[in-house]
Amino acid sequence: MVMKASLSFTNYPNLKIGFSTQNFQKFMKLNVGNLSELIDYAFSEGYQFIMIRDDYAELSDSECIALAEYAKKCDIEVIYEIHKNPLDESYMNVFEKALRNTALFGEPGIIRTIVSKLEFDNDPLKKGWTESEFLRLTKICDDCTAVANKKNIKFVVENFNEAFFGDGQSYFGLADLITNTQGTGIQFDISNPFRNTSREKADPDRVEQYLNSNAKRWITTHLKTIVDGEVQSVLTDNPIPIERIIKLMGIHCINWVAIELPGEKDKDHCYNNHATSIKYLKDIGILK
Repeated sequence: MVMKASLSFTNYPNLKIGFSTQNFQKFMKLNVGNLSELIDYAFSEGYQFIMIRDDYAELSDSECIALAEYAKKCDIEVIYEIHKNPLDESYMNVFEKALRNTALFGEPGIIRTIVSKLEFDNDPLKKGWTESEFLRLTKICDDCTAVANKKNIKFVVENFNEAFFGDGQSYFGLADLITNTQGTGIQFDISNPFRNTSREKADPDRVEQYLNSNAKRWITTHLKTIVDGEVQSVLTDNPIPIERIIKLMGIHCINWVAIELPGEKDKDHCYNNHATSIKYLKDIGILK
């Protein structure tokens, strides 16, 4: 296995580039063999980390230990992602197992989940959380943050289809959640607030100003771009351009930048989309 020159950011050398294994979920089962292959790929292409997407924390202790040892050998760091929203009644069982798995991977010690889903699925007109949902959600996030902190792990939530900003009375959004919790971090998906699937499309300038003002809570970023409200298969233009996202991250020392692309039908398409996206980041001067 030969490593290409390590990918690095042109103006912010402390930032790290990685990708989510979500990109490969459609055709690669979650197991040590397949994830080791993606660690090999990350190493050979010059990435610094991967985000292992294990939706329901199904990896066993022994599998996590084996993967952690292999990733360390390849000098690839691992961030752990689950895909269970906190208001789901079975969330805590998944979180507890995911927290144990995250600890087995060691540094940087970050666990991510989506912040909303089931509570929106049956109501297409719903913009944000009701007051009762919001109060439950803030308590759950505070509890998860406190438990994670005791293990030196950062707990982060990713913005999904909920409104980014609520009105503070009839519905509540992601920004309200961060304001009303004690240390819950943000994994910012740069396209979700502006997608056609968003329950209330946000103003890009307002979101950018919010991130700049709340940078202490911003931990990681998913690079996934949209045009006319639809997700693109490769990185391209975005309502908040990638250049401005990276500048903010660099200024505030937010180090984790992960490429997240729509799943493809086979491995070759995924690898080609990754290569095209990296070329784009180089062409616009983000990477060198």
